[in-house]
Amino acid sequence: MSISRTYVRQGHMSEVLRTLENKLRPYVEPGNLATIAFLALCYFFVGEIGIRPATPNHSVTAIWLPAGISLAAFLLRGYRVWPGHLLGAFLLSVAIRHSILISVGLAGANTLEVLIAAYLVNKYANGINAFFRTRDFLRFVIFAAMFAPALCATLGVGVLCMGGIARVADFPAVWFVWWVGDMLGVLFLTPFLVLLLGHKHHSIGLGEPLEVTALIAGLSITCVLNFGHQPMSWIPQNGLLFLCAPFLAWSALRFCPLEAAGATLVMGGFAKWGSLHGLGPFGNPIGLPLFVGGFLAVGTAITLTVAAACAEQKNATRDALGMYCVLKDVKEGEIRVLQETVEALQIELEMKGSRRTAASSD
Repeated sequence: MSISRTYVRQGHMSEVLRTLENKLRPYVEPGNLATIAFLALCYFFVGEIGIRPATPNHSVTAIWLPAGISLAAFLLRGYRVWPGHLLGAFLLSVAIRHSILISVGLAGANTLEVLIAAYLVNKYANGINAFFRTRDFLRFVIFAAMFAPALCATLGVGVLCMGGIARVADFPAVWFVWWVGDMLGVLFLTPFLVLLLGHKHHSIGLGEPLEVTALIAGLSITCVLNFGHQPMSWIPQNGLLFLCAPFLAWSALRFCPLEAAGATLVMGGFAKWGSLHGLGPFGNPIGLPLFVGGFLAVGTAITLTVAAACAEQKNATRDALGMYCVLKDVKEGEIRVLQETVEALQIELEMKGSRRTAASSD
């Protein structure tokens, strides 16, 4: 009896080990390990470069680009890359705050944000194809750019308050900056990276590179006039922000969502640079992140929504034309069959008529 129980336990343990091995195998694949290491390095170095004192306690930033990078990695490579995000967030937090316990809490909150955002986008917003239909992109904005960052901001600022890094009285202000920073990072980088690395780009013609160059050059000049040093005295203090709209509409209506995402990324980079250097209409302590965040979030969301609607319309038109061609080929085939049948019947009738004529003459 004891021997049989021992065999049962050994069989159960071997089965558990095999199950554990099957679950861990995707994580230890060379390709996934390389992705984890690359994601951790990107998160750390991009976070180091992007750190700016945006709040009184210097704990969060106005635009957190690593959030967009990590979400793009989760959507492109799957959930198994989460150790890279966790490691990068932990190392960056340790380098900034020199507290292991607080860094563990912040890294956990950031990882939970990306996991929830990726799950909701995959389940309800069509995953990496979320940028080709208006309904899917709006769900992406709600789930990935608003809900998940809000949850992460609540947990992260709570950890900062409990660790004594932030005051409880500053909770709303720090929470808002954290939320806006993650939201802008997701809106700016995730669509661009997913569209660039996860989809094949189809050129609209030989002149597209020149047109894209003209678009980016014109938008850059407009952004310099708005968010840089004013070279002419007649330019108003509030800038010429309305001049950015034609270029954003151009990118959304003329090109694919990839070009639209690139245009919003260019505008966001100039706006952040000017605001951090005290230039442009948002170059004041209140403008970053309140007004610049609102301006960039609304501009990016509208541009990519229009781009998604245009892509959806183009796909519907392409499908309708494809269906028309298929039906046309089917009808033409049926007509050819009928013509051949009629011709065969005519030949048969002529042959029968000739036989009758020959029989009657005999």
